[in-house]
Amino acid sequence: MKRSTTVLVVAAAALLAGLVFGGCNCGRTSACGGAGEPCCTGTATPCGSGSVCRQGVCAQCGGPGETCCAATTCGGGGCCVNNICMAVGATCPGFGVCGAGSCGGCGASGQTCCGGRCTASQVACANNSCVACGGAGQPCCAGGACNSADLGCAGNNTCAQCGGPGQPCCANQTCSGSGMVCNNNLCAACGAAGQPCCAGGACNGGGCCDQNAGTCIGATSACPAGQGVCNGGGCQDGGCGVAGTPCCGGGLDCTAAFTECRGNTCAACGDVGQRCCANDVCLPNRTCNLTTGNCQ
Repeated sequence: MKRSTTVLVVAAAALLAGLVFGGCNCGRTSACGGAGEPCCTGTATPCGSGSVCRQGVCAQCGGPGETCCAATTCGGGGCCVNNICMAVGATCPGFGVCGAGSCGGCGASGQTCCGGRCTASQVACANNSCVACGGAGQPCCAGGACNSADLGCAGNNTCAQCGGPGQPCCANQTCSGSGMVCNNNLCAACGAAGQPCCAGGACNGGGCCDQNAGTCIGATSACPAGQGVCNGGGCQDGGCGVAGTPCCGGGLDCTAAFTECRGNTCAACGDVGQRCCANDVCLPNRTCNLTTGNCQ
């Protein structure tokens, strides 16, 4: 795919930033993750260094008046107040003057919380004290953020190893390797009969994804709601749920991988130029442009 020098430079910078911060959107086919570009999906690093995902677009962060970067980070010793960075010397609303991330005696590591929140980088409010956050065994930072791509926010609001079977999902609801899916914030094996459907509603061996239960129906097994037998990814012996066929009844909708129901007909989704599938999913090496709703 031919690109201009500018796009190559931006893509390289975004990739380098992803590697530095523990994530990589390797092999992608379109630019994402740089300032002004769509947020990357299907990767633990939606945006590169110095930008944060906001309304589907990576926006510059960390400067005075800008959105706080991940883990309430603001540049130059600024303070993160209500997710906006305040400059050193400015007065934090309801508190003191901002300096070194502290709002005049509260909000920084080792200080009391400022009305239930912390304002310095890499700290979170626990028992009304600002403590280090984001590392393994530490509390999750604001927004459930952890400091490494191999850490996820567990159910006890603590950062822990992520991505493996039974482990918390990594950032952006991702899991490690194929055959795994994020299910109720835990990574679980997917694709086999009775297991959760994999990304894009994929099931193994011609199975069908029951959209009501979110689980796979084995090939040649009966589909629920009187929708016949699963065959080739479609119920009614392949007569519904596959691209170009009617949506299945009983709420099963489209049962084949990377399809969605539109006007009672199943249509392909997830490839370049097609609509993003449910939960902003695209085919591997594609990313969902959250602004247009299409994969690129």
